[in-house]
Amino acid sequence: MTSRPAAPRRPGLPAPGQPAFVALGSNVGDRRAHLEAALVALGATPGVRVAAVSAAYQNPPVGGPPQDDYWNAVAELVTTLSPEALAARLHAVEAAAGRVRTVPAAPRTLDLDLLSCGDEVCRTPALELPHPRATCRAFGLAPWADVAPDAVVPGTGATVLAHATRLRGREPAAFAALRRVALLRVAAPRGARPAVLPDAEALAAWRARGEGTVGLVPTMGALHEGHASLARRARAACDAVLATIFVNPLQFGPTEDLARYPRTFDADLDLLADVGADAVYAPTVDDLYPAGFSTHVDVDGPTAGFEGAARPGHFRGVATVVAKLFARTRPDRAFFGRKDAQQVAVVRRMHADLDLPGAVVVAPTVRDADGLALSSRNRYLTPDERARALAIPRALDAARARAAAGERRRDALVAAARAVLDGAADVATAYVEVVDPARFVPLAELGAAPALLVVAAKVGTTRLIDNEWLLAPGDDA
Repeated sequence: MTSRPAAPRRPGLPAPGQPAFVALGSNVGDRRAHLEAALVALGATPGVRVAAVSAAYQNPPVGGPPQDDYWNAVAELVTTLSPEALAARLHAVEAAAGRVRTVPAAPRTLDLDLLSCGDEVCRTPALELPHPRATCRAFGLAPWADVAPDAVVPGTGATVLAHATRLRGREPAAFAALRRVALLRVAAPRGARPAVLPDAEALAAWRARGEGTVGLVPTMGALHEGHASLARRARAACDAVLATIFVNPLQFGPTEDLARYPRTFDADLDLLADVGADAVYAPTVDDLYPAGFSTHVDVDGPTAGFEGAARPGHFRGVATVVAKLFARTRPDRAFFGRKDAQQVAVVRRMHADLDLPGAVVVAPTVRDADGLALSSRNRYLTPDERARALAIPRALDAARARAAAGERRRDALVAAARAVLDGAADVATAYVEVVDPARFVPLAELGAAPALLVVAAKVGTTRLIDNEWLLAPGDDA
């Protein structure tokens, strides 16, 4: 396979475009194939990039004649099309998939609804934005909250998370009926592998030749769909995508798994080729930390407690390597995953305090079809351990349901999650807490802003961390 050109390329879509959200549904024939084909068609549309897609949820039909269950998902797009042009494109994709409009709520091969497009609010015979039922259907709000919980639904003044929380409180059975069934593939023809930049000199030369905006995706390798989702978001928002692969020794303690950490470089390059990354900075330890290196970055505040207490020195290593990567790559945007929530808080604090370049973009956690948050360490789990690890997302969901029902007290929310974890065999809970997502300090009760429920537990020999937004109904209105 040939190498990708070393200089950043400039695809056809001018940055930044505007976000748009599309609900996808199918309950006729091969539902997965219909949804994935629609994503391919949207991604091939001039002026449209697919930034993210939720998992597919199976749910009972609502109204209409007797019919099979639906698969539903939500895609986030970045587009330069007008709302009218995008809606017309959605109808064309439906027609190409064999959609025939008969009676209302009839079975359909493909259903594409434009939920929102930028800040547009309109009510015309041809188009209503936001979609008139965007905030009243569990099968739409649940996947929408997966990809963009903090997006504000135009004209409502409230986020997707707030609308989902309120509806969950009113219609818990509708959310309970949803079943996550698959991660949808955002397929694209595999391009050439990204250019590999082995040292600071090669990186500087690549960066000097480039034009336009650069999106940075820092990783330690052993890539999975969670990393791919970050690169996909970077591809949609930026002119060039630069990933880093570096297993950072500074963030591993003396008893931790540095030597055991999986190295899958060739497979990582293939995954990055699939999502259109342009280059990979893959330095050696000596390149990033040359002889005599003696400067480290310590961040107070959000490093205290939780992972900071369990892994002394870990966040010092994280902050040091991220600061160096920002200085060397000079990104316009850097993309991090919400699963490592305390790391996100540390990076954001350091980024603001040290006036580092670019913007920090935090993307929602990507979960497998069974609900387990994707992690490079999941490959350490045996099949039995993985089944037991599902107690973690169940615990998070139990607390989220209590919050949606109106519970604000920290003790009650933590107890709801702990009851699930304590009832699971051979799951050793390290902590369960409700925290402020920026300061990472415990909260006594939920307030007006979303809080995070954070969990760490050991299953077998593998330590897993996860988190979920908590919000009480009526907040963020």
